[in-house]
Amino acid sequence: MTRGADDSAAAREALERVVSEADSRGTAFAPLAGGTHRRSWLVSFADGRRAALRLPVNRSNALVDLETESRAMAAAAGAGVAPAVIAADPETGVLLTQFRPSAPWTQVHARKADNIRRLAAVLRVLHRVPADLPVFAAEQIARRYVAALPQEVIPPSAAKWGEELIALAQRYDERYAPTAFCHNDLVAANVLDDGQLVLVDFEYAVRADPLLDLANFAGMNGLDGEQQRTLLAAYGQAEPADDELAQLKWLIRMVRLMAWFWALLGQARSGDSLSYALYIAELGARLRRE
Repeated sequence: MTRGADDSAAAREALERVVSEADSRGTAFAPLAGGTHRRSWLVSFADGRRAALRLPVNRSNALVDLETESRAMAAAAGAGVAPAVIAADPETGVLLTQFRPSAPWTQVHARKADNIRRLAAVLRVLHRVPADLPVFAAEQIARRYVAALPQEVIPPSAAKWGEELIALAQRYDERYAPTAFCHNDLVAANVLDDGQLVLVDFEYAVRADPLLDLANFAGMNGLDGEQQRTLLAAYGQAEPADDELAQLKWLIRMVRLMAWFWALLGQARSGDSLSYALYIAELGARLRRE
């Protein structure tokens, strides 16, 4: 998706919501890669400072509001696993954070064994961070996504996926306690690497069982069985038992189903088929192969 002068003007207007008039003078904007909506900008201030500016999305499916997200991200930044929050405007959804001069990961990066181990170490830190976050209510979220979609939007080949998602979500709620700060949106593009890994986009941050984040990372980045074993071993710092691998496997299925319904709902609400099309197709193909 190409961004032009109108988008740059919108970015400037958003920046003016969170910095002083003096600071906004003489700033330059450049689009940043990553994200479904391509809504982040590099802001270069006249005095040489740089920051990342994220614009809001209309009718977002985010699980937390910006006030909660910025608070969560600040807590993660305090632990060294997220960029610092500079400013946030909950009224408009504009977020300004420290700029890290690094490209986001791709799925190729996410599947490398050394990177899997590095990411597991970051998650061990994040999961110990105290944060006031909503509990991950899997069944409630699943039912909301499924109920909000008109039946004609769901392909016939996926007619039973809604029932399957709700059943898996019920199983999750019954078996797991909300003990940890979880990012819950660990697509490769939300991992930045400048020698040190940090996480961005905490719109889906929740209190949940740590295994949710491991399933999220594995499911969203196509980790195969051996890579899943590497992830569990690195996180637990011990070779995983067969039962742990089995739990991870069905949680990956739940995460992928939830993400697929999330994407369909985002497409239907926004009317923007282009931003979601590849994501829906890729997830759908993985779900059908399983």
